[in-house]
Amino acid sequence: MLMESEKTMKAVGLRFLILSLCALLSVIGFEDIASAQTNQGKSASSGASSNPRITIKGRITDDHDEPLPGANVLVKGTSIGTSADVDGNYSLTFQRSPGKQDILIYSFIGTESKEYNVSTSTRLNVQLKTSSLDAVVVNGFYTQTKETFTGSATTISGDQLVAVSSTNLMQSLASLTPGMVLVENNVAGSNPNAVPSILIRGANTLITNESEEGVNNPLIVLDGVEISIQELYDLDMFDIERIDVLKDASATILYGEKGANGVIVVERKRSEEGKLRLNYNFVPRFSVPDLSSFNLCSPAEKLEVERLAGKYDSADGSMDEAYDYKLQLVRKGVNPDWLHAPLRVPFSHTHSLALSSRGEKLEYRANVNFGDTYGVMKGDNRRNLGVNFSLNYHLRNKLTLSYKNSFSLNRSIDSPYGSYAQYSRMNPYLPMKDEDGEYYKYYTFNPFSTSGTKVSNPLYEAALSSFSKSQTQSWTNSLSGRWNITKELYVTGQANLGLSWSKADTYESPDMAKYENSKLADKGRYSLATGNGLSTDGKIVINYGKSLDTKGSMFRISAGSNIQYSRKQNASFIATGFIKDELSDLSFALSYPTGHPSGSDKVSTGVGVFANANFSLWNRYFVDGSYRASGSSKFGSRNSFAPFWAFGAGWHLHNEKFIKDNLPWLNTFTFRYSMGYTGSVSFDYYQARTVYQYDSKYQYVSGIGALPKQMGNPDLKWQRTFNNNFGITAAFLDNRFNLSFDFYSNTTYDMLMPVTLPPSVGTSSMNVNFGQMNNKGLDLSVSGQIIRTKDLFWSMTLTGGHVMDKIQKISDDIKDDITNPYDSSKPKILLQEGGSQYDIFAMRSAGIDPATGKEIFIKKNGEYTYGYDEKERVAVGNTNPILQGSWMNTVRYKGFSVSIATSYTFGADYYNSTLQNKVENINAEYNVDRRVFTDRWKQPGDHTRFLGIGTSTSTSMYSERFVEKRNELYISSIQVMYDFAPKAITRLGLRKLAVGFGLSDIAHISTVKFERGTSYPYCRGINLIFRPTF
Repeated sequence: MLMESEKTMKAVGLRFLILSLCALLSVIGFEDIASAQTNQGKSASSGASSNPRITIKGRITDDHDEPLPGANVLVKGTSIGTSADVDGNYSLTFQRSPGKQDILIYSFIGTESKEYNVSTSTRLNVQLKTSSLDAVVVNGFYTQTKETFTGSATTISGDQLVAVSSTNLMQSLASLTPGMVLVENNVAGSNPNAVPSILIRGANTLITNESEEGVNNPLIVLDGVEISIQELYDLDMFDIERIDVLKDASATILYGEKGANGVIVVERKRSEEGKLRLNYNFVPRFSVPDLSSFNLCSPAEKLEVERLAGKYDSADGSMDEAYDYKLQLVRKGVNPDWLHAPLRVPFSHTHSLALSSRGEKLEYRANVNFGDTYGVMKGDNRRNLGVNFSLNYHLRNKLTLSYKNSFSLNRSIDSPYGSYAQYSRMNPYLPMKDEDGEYYKYYTFNPFSTSGTKVSNPLYEAALSSFSKSQTQSWTNSLSGRWNITKELYVTGQANLGLSWSKADTYESPDMAKYENSKLADKGRYSLATGNGLSTDGKIVINYGKSLDTKGSMFRISAGSNIQYSRKQNASFIATGFIKDELSDLSFALSYPTGHPSGSDKVSTGVGVFANANFSLWNRYFVDGSYRASGSSKFGSRNSFAPFWAFGAGWHLHNEKFIKDNLPWLNTFTFRYSMGYTGSVSFDYYQARTVYQYDSKYQYVSGIGALPKQMGNPDLKWQRTFNNNFGITAAFLDNRFNLSFDFYSNTTYDMLMPVTLPPSVGTSSMNVNFGQMNNKGLDLSVSGQIIRTKDLFWSMTLTGGHVMDKIQKISDDIKDDITNPYDSSKPKILLQEGGSQYDIFAMRSAGIDPATGKEIFIKKNGEYTYGYDEKERVAVGNTNPILQGSWMNTVRYKGFSVSIATSYTFGADYYNSTLQNKVENINAEYNVDRRVFTDRWKQPGDHTRFLGIGTSTSTSMYSERFVEKRNELYISSIQVMYDFAPKAITRLGLRKLAVGFGLSDIAHISTVKFERGTSYPYCRGINLIFRPTF
């Protein structure tokens, strides 16, 4: 299967490159032939043509009457064109067409294109309006103007995303969206196969175990179809037209039970011009491992740490030989580079090819994208192939039919070199290979004794045949339509069909060190998991809008219904007992530990009806109301349906006469308020039903017995979140400066919580609606055009956000320790009513006693003690920052542009596990942080921060001493672009050409020094950008 998959991928990649080259040559060839034929025609009719030549001159400005240098002017239907100079002036000479009206097209990035008929006048000044992309909000059901929108939403264009980073869609999205953060995963680092989680305005559901990670991710909708966060992660950035991030109840209400975590609505690009266009985007990238956070001991330093820790103290001198042997290695200069051994500087590349055209009735767009990403750990890879096609048909401005088809293929391979933590802990004086040039299989601290703990050599195991790989495929078909019944009344509908397939294989060689003492039937391990899914959904919406007067009063109403069906089937099994490393096929397995495969077949259905009404009076006051009733099979039989509603109101203060007369510099000042209920269904399909599992061990005369696997709850209700949002939107000085501020309070009711059941029931717990939590916070965005001249443009955007959560009610079952879902080296999560899910619980500390070198702990009652007691832990910090956001700068000079993206974190608390585990509470048999020598207690009277080197404590003793204040500045990307003027590239057959380069993950400045990327290192990247349009 693997060989067939690789052959398929290679064949697809080869075809992709061949088709791209053919399409490129075809377009250039056709244009050259057309040009040659035109020249021949001109020669044949020289002197006989009666078509006069005309020169049009003028000036192109924006809606602030500022010149637009580089603005394009094109004779429609031809390749004849020019561009404006630094003053916005242009001059275009061309030959008039016989019997045909000549049309000039004026365009510029960030503005709306305009068309003008050519008359006898030779002077034409044109003003281009700023693009209206952010003038409306797209929620996936209908489009609404922002002037009457009471909710909280952020609109981002595809050009804005690419300007921040051309290699990381999710990082660009988080940088541009106030209130959105990517959940930091210090363990996964820059692993290309680790998909990050997203939070919008904090977490509305408590995470109690690792299997629930991701339950707070927002709903993601692509062209009306729900997709996973992995599909967003792999999406082609250059094919995105816009993204709308919906945050509050008024914005997400139509998604009802799925909108509590926010909604991300993505729209792909559509055909923009009548002429056939071919767009190509090529982004090659190099990645360099970033090990700047690792500060490990040298061979001599590490040996000294071992001596000071008493590792060679023995009454009979049995450890003297081991010390002398290691000392000789140090003196010989043995210092293998364990940190760089599993790393590389990889080359990755992405390609995107789009073909589009538009006619009077028919328009189409086809896109093919391919990405081949390699991480800095040797042997890993993430490969994506995407194909999508859209076709739109217009009939007499009455009916529009659209068909969209998309296919995606993803294949990921994890590095055979394992976790990077294995390399950072290796003692630096240990040679990697023996005298014969073969990797050591394992090491013992005392090389002359076989009784010690064996530490496997990760390089030896990387050379084995072990692997971990996965593959996913998805295919989506979508048919939608719009019927314009009258000017005020229209109907939209959409039907979607989605299919998905997945497969994951993991093989562990029997020659791995951990299987050395295992029985033959237990050596090695192969796990195989497969899955497939089917989803169908449809919706229909009736829309009516009416303008009531000439002062801006209007009324709009939308009502509709949707239906959903989903089925997911999974199967998996585990095989062991492999006799040889290379014999990894399943047929060589000798046993199956579980005795049988496992599987599941899950079906979910849902239905909903909804309505929304919006009223605006004199373009000053507006209100918005929505209602939705949803039903789902995921809930108990007594609570299958639930209502959701939202109401909002706003006031355009800037349209009041007293403001217009007295504050002419105030362009926009709007107050918004909204409230309402949304829901969340991010949990298993059959929580409400009792599930039994047949077991062949219980065979009776009447058949096979079954055991209860899960106890159902027919009273299980919907988890609902009540949202309050107050916002202000303002613009000043001819819209040169903009401000957006939102304060919100979200309370989640009826959260699912486990409750312990008596043993007689047969299962240990059951989920009930019991929990309650509140999130309060603010989002802030300030942007301004610092410099705006005919040659130079500099804009700046500063975003910020703060979230404060409070657990109001939880069950007794989760008031105990819960495994940290992101980093097991940190203190376990302890949930308490009245506290925060981000609280850091540890025992308070008064520091190290100078007299004894012991730590002085403080009990809850204020009593001092040398003894640690986990029951005396209290909240000593909170990982939520006081303020978190981004700082964006964009500078344009003529054809050049530079974008710098920076993010910051201020006022967060951080439990520094590096200090605990690699500085103070060390295992001296492994490499440690160099700071192990500094600020350690050595003798009575020393005032130090850390215990003495010879002092050891339990790794489960969490002290307040390791909590530090975290303030960070992170320069995430710098991108430099140059757009060529049309007249400079016309001879090459190009309509547009943009080239540039980018830097990513440039600098990370923090007040806390800790190891970043413990299982997979972070990296810095440099990429080129090549974007021609034919």
